[in-house]
Amino acid sequence: MKIKKAVIPVAGLGTRFLPYTKVIPKEMLPIWDIPAIQFIVEEALDSGIESILFVTSKEKYSIEDYFDRNFYLEYFLNKNRYIEKIKDLNKIPQNFKIYSVRQKEARGLGDAILHAEDFIAEDYFAVFLPDDLIFSKKPVMKQMKEVLEIYNKPVLGVERVPWKMVDAYGIIKPRIIKNRIFEILDMVEKPQIDKAFSNLGVVGRYVLPKNIFNYIKQTKPGVKGEIQITDSLKVLLKEQGILAYEFEGIRCDTGNKYDYLLAILTYASMHKELKKKLKKDIKNIFKIRL
Repeated sequence: MKIKKAVIPVAGLGTRFLPYTKVIPKEMLPIWDIPAIQFIVEEALDSGIESILFVTSKEKYSIEDYFDRNFYLEYFLNKNRYIEKIKDLNKIPQNFKIYSVRQKEARGLGDAILHAEDFIAEDYFAVFLPDDLIFSKKPVMKQMKEVLEIYNKPVLGVERVPWKMVDAYGIIKPRIIKNRIFEILDMVEKPQIDKAFSNLGVVGRYVLPKNIFNYIKQTKPGVKGEIQITDSLKVLLKEQGILAYEFEGIRCDTGNKYDYLLAILTYASMHKELKKKLKKDIKNIFKIRL
């Protein structure tokens, strides 16, 4: 079963990264030398996605501009024979159709996904949350598509999170089907630690059926007037069933400043030329006494 379309919600205000995000989208923060959103787009394209819809806001135009061509800049670089700079520019993915729709107010992930209703015609589509970068040999969405092809059911990406952090995630009640694949029996959003079904948390990747839009429309707003996708998924769970897939890969959360810093270091450590220098220089940094 082919999935050709993906939805990436990027309308958040990025308040945890102020003052930087007053004018620059959080998704454009660099992970070493590449903006975070490029990693998400690359995973999508490497998983067979052909069209991407950004659910955006008026402050986020630079995301679309980044994936567009800048003919004057290309002319300038070619004229001055900046060969390496041209190579850097050519690393930006261009081989996909880009669409956008504005979410005029922050009303939760469920509402953001609902904005994609007119974009989706196929039976299933992918959703990527840009805060979650996942480094893996095989793209995580490609792993999840393979699960869909076998079972023909919606699939949520899950990860075993520290028990002390289950209250920050949507947590599933799992029944194992086979290695890394679970039937979801129930799920709850951000439970207290002593009430969590497990420590399998839903993180950043969804394969959803197009009828999810009907369930979102029936979902009543919760805290802060937001429509939580977990509430819609719980109804879908009862009527259609949902699977969870414990993906293979290293997830980096870029949703807060400290974890964003860890994401940069994780990515840098994957490059041999940087890893050796990092080990040495970080040791020296921690020797500094001001």
